[in-house]
Amino acid sequence: MKRLILLELNKLAKPVLTVLALLTAVTCILSCTLFQDYTLCYALDKWEIGTEFLLLLFPLVVTVPVCWQLYYERRDRFLVYTLPRISKGRYLAAKWIACAISAFALLFVPYVLSGLTALYLSPYAELYPDAMHPYHHIFLTWYTKYPLVYLLVLSLWKSFLGILIMTFGFVLALFSTNLFVVLTAPFVYVILDNFLWSVPRIPNYFIGAFQPFAVQGSDMPLQYWLWGPIQLTLVIGLTVLYYTRLRHRPIYPL
Repeated sequence: MKRLILLELNKLAKPVLTVLALLTAVTCILSCTLFQDYTLCYALDKWEIGTEFLLLLFPLVVTVPVCWQLYYERRDRFLVYTLPRISKGRYLAAKWIACAISAFALLFVPYVLSGLTALYLSPYAELYPDAMHPYHHIFLTWYTKYPLVYLLVLSLWKSFLGILIMTFGFVLALFSTNLFVVLTAPFVYVILDNFLWSVPRIPNYFIGAFQPFAVQGSDMPLQYWLWGPIQLTLVIGLTVLYYTRLRHRPIYPL
């Protein structure tokens, strides 16, 4: 199993490493430059400003470099050729683990490195901690006194949500015959989720979970953390049921 996972990681290495290097460079540069037009209260403000664009693009970042290969393996019947050598469950499990590791790295590495750049390598900037009263922020004590702990914990959480979004694309790649749907459906889901929850003026739960410091107040209710991932898990489950029970579409086409 370990050798199979390494083989799958090797298949994904080129696109994943290319996107990872590009995204890391962009986030580090933005974390060193964008803050110059802002009033900063604490050092990590540079990081939050520089990585804000990922709130929109992260579904594409964790899906496009990862899920396209599974789609082509299914379309070109490569999955069928693996049957004499390995069971369906083991192969798909190894494939998902490799995709999950890749999706995790695509968010965790840029977030952590850009955060370290903002804290230790970016140009000096005056901080005005008294500029905003009261100052609301999630995990305020960590954010102000232990920024490195805050950085690592939030990066881990964002990377976990990235794996969940990737899993949605992974499931679509197992059933859908349209590559455009496979690569863009997770992005469209996040946009629609944001829109549909905003119509009744209910805070968006998945976006709130991914960007918790954007939520008003320093205490984030538990539903902000859990409902977004639970909702997406339900959507993934319903997608599987739709393709298997209603469309009767097999993963391994014969």
